[in-house]
Amino acid sequence: MKILIIDDARFQRGQMARMLGDLGHTVIEAVNGQEGYMKLCTEGPDAVVCDLLMPIMDGIAFLTMVQKHQIQTPVIIASADIQKTTRDQVFSLGAKAFINKPCTVQDLKDALQGVAGAGGQS
Repeated sequence: MKILIIDDARFQRGQMARMLGDLGHTVIEAVNGQEGYMKLCTEGPDAVVCDLLMPIMDGIAFLTMVQKHQIQTPVIIASADIQKTTRDQVFSLGAKAFINKPCTVQDLKDALQGVAGAGGQS
């Protein structure tokens, strides 16, 4: 799969890119939601892993754009924010999975299998 990682933290982005690469995925990176949305539209990834707290365009605004333009690419939110209200909000905006940061290889693998298979929430 071709996976787009959107995260302003270079270390986090690099860690996720390495883990996904080790799983055999092709990785595209973006530093905020605005750049991520442009790459989503031009690169055609199979899935997106997106942070919530970023400058310029955060993860909520990114999900809002994806929903508004009816883009069907599954979005997985990766965030340290574990509040139920946050989870509910991202799922209401169309996120397909939510993983806690820092995430593990298994977290990423499970979330990607979930969106590639049933497309349900995890």
